[in-house]
Amino acid sequence: MMESVEMFHKPPARFSVILFGQRFCSDTPSFLLPGVRGTRIQVFSRHRTAGARSPFVTAGFILGCLLALKCFFPLHFASASEKKDVSFQPDKHLQKSPAIDDFESSRIKSKPGAHPFFDAASLLLFLKHSEAKINYDQFTAEKSVNRARDYIKTHQAALAHAEKKFGVGREIITAIILIETRLGTNTGKRPVLVTLSSLSALADPGIRDMFRERYLKSGRLTRADFEKWAKRKSKWAHNELKAFITYTAVEGIDPLVIRGSYAGALGIAQFMPSSVLGFGKDGNRDGRIDLFDHADAVSSIGNYLKRHGWEPNIDLQKARNVLMRYNHSRRYANTALIIAELLKGS
Repeated sequence: MMESVEMFHKPPARFSVILFGQRFCSDTPSFLLPGVRGTRIQVFSRHRTAGARSPFVTAGFILGCLLALKCFFPLHFASASEKKDVSFQPDKHLQKSPAIDDFESSRIKSKPGAHPFFDAASLLLFLKHSEAKINYDQFTAEKSVNRARDYIKTHQAALAHAEKKFGVGREIITAIILIETRLGTNTGKRPVLVTLSSLSALADPGIRDMFRERYLKSGRLTRADFEKWAKRKSKWAHNELKAFITYTAVEGIDPLVIRGSYAGALGIAQFMPSSVLGFGKDGNRDGRIDLFDHADAVSSIGNYLKRHGWEPNIDLQKARNVLMRYNHSRRYANTALIIAELLKGS
């Protein structure tokens, strides 16, 4: 049984967060994330007024998130009976809680047996990812290019808006969306919250040892190489997790429902959370930034490219360099440029 510590921070926007017994405020839907030894994270949300939006996340909320991340260990690893399925199981490891409007409640009772779930499968995919194995030729095939032409026709208004506002052609934006998510049809199935939490958990030496001993028996990496990789990626994931929590709070999105890639990238444009915060745009002008909306994704890509140096009539080498800021692969950049050329006149 955990005793709650009452700490209420009055916010400029409306939400109340309980992070390991401490209360902070902003504006986000309710969710429940099992914590350590029965401790839980819970968010209580009021119903938002249409169009209402928090202008920023309070310092108290960020402090609470940091506290939650610090207290996240030890994580629950799959038992022998769970080894066959290391994917996320929301009905087993996370439970939704109903929205509660009582901001004055002073206690949260722990749920016995609740454990955060360590998504080893995503980490293994991250380790095994090989750029050389990606078949980029599929994206320049006639069938793919024709689908991209149809996409330009379907979303011509959003693409024209981005072209005018950011000076980035519809062809290159469409090329990126084709490569990233097959024109928005494959945005990923892994819970971003769990993926980034699991990667962040590798900061703990005990978690690293457990993961290496249980899942890396092939000897593909030396211990020293794995330690270097894990420390670097856990630091990166920790920052992305903070950005993800901030984004979902500001936009009033339930963080448990967002699915993405094994790396935590999300939406039609496959932005990492920090990129959503830094470059996300409200393309359909509905007062929200939703990277699963085509207009928002199109404008966000246009903004990202412009901010990294894209300009009208950009030369080939500079265009390649800008695209490699989006994805560090030269093959990715070259393929996007080829697709854009094939789409001209669409």
